[in-house]
Amino acid sequence: MANDSNFRRMIKLAATAAAAWLATTGAVGAQVPVVTVTVFADHYVVGGRHIDDLDRLEDAVAATHTRGVRLEACGESASRALRAAAHRFRNHYLDLRVSLIDDTTCQSASAARAVPVSQRFGPRPYGIHDEAVDHWWSTLSMP
Repeated sequence: MANDSNFRRMIKLAATAAAAWLATTGAVGAQVPVVTVTVFADHYVVGGRHIDDLDRLEDAVAATHTRGVRLEACGESASRALRAAAHRFRNHYLDLRVSLIDDTTCQSASAARAVPVSQRFGPRPYGIHDEAVDHWWSTLSMP
């Protein structure tokens, strides 16, 4: 009988320790530093910089030493750029949000925009490998 009581006490203690560990790791995960990237159909905005190349966006995010990326998509036309950015930052904590193009988040990010000196060919933003992005998205299992 004493062994049964000790065993139950040990189970309760282990369950309490596991619950406490899960609660603290969840709280730590929720406090991941996040950089916000506003996503438009033809460019990205991070830290007030307008970037029309996904490779340069990756460099800008890497320079922040963050583990989380919040992608704020502006309008339905931003889906290609959003999917590509989510694919590129798939190893980070991702927070995906979609806003209307006339929401304040999108309006403030699209204020002044520099015109590129030279033009590259192809759809913008540049640096997107559509086949790899489509393949990655097709392998995700959505609930």
